[in-house]
Amino acid sequence: MADTEIDAAVLEPAEWPAVAEYARALEADGAGSPLVTAIHPEDEMFRYELSLAGRGNEGAAVGYFSTGSAIAGTVLEALRWRFGDPRAATLLDFASGRGRTTRFLVRRIPASRITVAEIDAASVGFQRRTFGVAGVVSTSDPEDLRLDGAFDAVLACSFFSHLPAGRFERWLARLYELVAPGGMLFFSVHGMRLLEEAERRAAGDAGIVFRAASENPRLDTAEYGTSFVSEEFVSAAAARAAAGARLLRFPYGLCGYQDLCVLLRPPLPAGPGLLLPRHPLGALVTSSVEAGRVRLEGWTEGDADEHAPDVRLLFRNEVAQTSPRGEVDGTRREWRFDFSVEAVGPDDLVRVEAVSERGLVRILVMGTLRPYLPSPDARA
Repeated sequence: MADTEIDAAVLEPAEWPAVAEYARALEADGAGSPLVTAIHPEDEMFRYELSLAGRGNEGAAVGYFSTGSAIAGTVLEALRWRFGDPRAATLLDFASGRGRTTRFLVRRIPASRITVAEIDAASVGFQRRTFGVAGVVSTSDPEDLRLDGAFDAVLACSFFSHLPAGRFERWLARLYELVAPGGMLFFSVHGMRLLEEAERRAAGDAGIVFRAASENPRLDTAEYGTSFVSEEFVSAAAARAAAGARLLRFPYGLCGYQDLCVLLRPPLPAGPGLLLPRHPLGALVTSSVEAGRVRLEGWTEGDADEHAPDVRLLFRNEVAQTSPRGEVDGTRREWRFDFSVEAVGPDDLVRVEAVSERGLVRILVMGTLRPYLPSPDARA
């Protein structure tokens, strides 16, 4: 495919000081290869971050990079377990969007060993030009996908979490066909536990709840919406689509939210099984801006074998407070922060992060105070 499009309107968030500082921190992991921070202006994942209340440009970029880094880190951990050196693996990043995760993978795996596939040709072209990877345009139907060769690893991040029942198993079978002997297929799903109990019961034996809505406006929501599946649904689909494979499932294994599933194609590895550290769980429960004070309260939870995560409040990228260590119940911590609105500028980025015992970071709250402060006219 010839790359004739010019990305004249590419966003460069590293021009924003707080983002540049955050990106430098991500680069300080010893990978050596610089982080490419350019974002396609139509990137749905960046636009989703931008749609969240109070985020603004800097917050959207930090959230975007945080998620991409977390996904890539989990995948690379699994590749080390299976292949030793991730640089030795060939990888297909399927439904790769506009490169939220790809930009982090190319820091650890040579771009010549990575292929991206995306249904939007402009997205494929952007990634080819920006990251130096190979790229193919995907299709709506799995049977129409024309892709040569087998890959040591196939990654389908946040793809199956959007598929209805009729397409789930067909795409699983097609992507498994692309996995080399001894290779791995990664895919993520929304677990049923993310739904209210009544909606879970309504799913019955079907094991899947599908909603015709997603953050991607380019795709038909009848074919690409939002789905929630049971463990039994995934196991049955994998047994039919990938006979002989071993299915591993890591609840909340992708960024502490989606469940991560890994299909191992025979011959299966000897030695210890795959253990993937999980990012902290957590959420904001209550917040208020009253009488010149900001109050934030929530919870966080570590992995089953960890102490409760530490929680820190940051203004821009500097730690301002840490949550008291006494608010702990096993792996779970309730946290709270209280500070003056004068402690930080109205447009400075504020975030709350949970840090697991293994050092994995999950952003729980992020934004600026500007939307929550009275306007100058209102104060007059």
